[in-house]
Amino acid sequence: MTSDRFTRWVCDLRIARRFVARTFPPAFITSRRQRRFHMTAVVLLLGIIPCAGVVRAGAFATLQDAAQHARQRKNAGITPAPGARLPLNLAFHNSAGKLVHLGDYFHKSRPVILNFVYFRCPGVCNYVLNGIVHALNRMNARIGTDYDVLTVSFDPTDTPAAARAKKASYVAMCRDKAGARAHWHFLTGNESAISALTAAVGFHYVFYPALHRYNHAAAIYICTPSGRISKYLFGIKYNPNTLKLCLIQAGDNRISNVFDQILLLCCQFDPNTGQYTPVVLRVMTLLGVAVVLGLSAMFAALFYWEYKHRGKSTTGRTS
Repeated sequence: MTSDRFTRWVCDLRIARRFVARTFPPAFITSRRQRRFHMTAVVLLLGIIPCAGVVRAGAFATLQDAAQHARQRKNAGITPAPGARLPLNLAFHNSAGKLVHLGDYFHKSRPVILNFVYFRCPGVCNYVLNGIVHALNRMNARIGTDYDVLTVSFDPTDTPAAARAKKASYVAMCRDKAGARAHWHFLTGNESAISALTAAVGFHYVFYPALHRYNHAAAIYICTPSGRISKYLFGIKYNPNTLKLCLIQAGDNRISNVFDQILLLCCQFDPNTGQYTPVVLRVMTLLGVAVVLGLSAMFAALFYWEYKHRGKSTTGRTS
């Protein structure tokens, strides 16, 4: 306890003693010394009880926080880790049953849309894959040319045969079937490889043995060609324009055009909403530049017109 806090505590104690002495006068105590002792004991008792309650409440809150953190570590969810590097040396099996490494799907020229499912999932996983197909079919970018898609099962009991069947069903839903067949990859792996990859990207899930079901969150991960996490898009629906802008940034602007560059300059990605939102200062700056350029072009055209026709007007008046 610091000196200032001790001084305030002594002052509060004296005020409390006076209040107790006036409110609860110890009439049965005749000695002044006994009165002081009595009042001090009452004040200390009145002060200790709330302090003990505060201490108990603080200790209980600490225990609650610790339990909450433990539940969060065990519960399903996603811990964003933008910039995290993927362990590209991990081994998996593709839908053809061939042993591959994660790094085989990351190239210097194309970003990757990474997502996690398990093939027997009765609900959320199918919605995630449906959302990916919906965005791919409406996005102005080509799979295999501008990006790849990588679907990894986090169930170690899933087999390459199950991956092959799931891939066939979703390739049939794609607009570019040839591109999806060659560049949408479905992988299975053992528990150690799955745990290492999901831990690296912050994807947490819980397995219920009695139901043989997983509790997990829904999201897709936009990765750079070198194998780093660039953006997270949460949920089961992905806006095609937002997804394309994420791929543009993750791929070092290799698939963009002038309009996309202007849009990226005016907008900033909001990780809470998973959308690009306009930045007012940037928009106002661009509008100001556009106004200045427009006025400059207009005045230049007027001066040019006046210069071009000045000689003709003078000649006409002279003749």
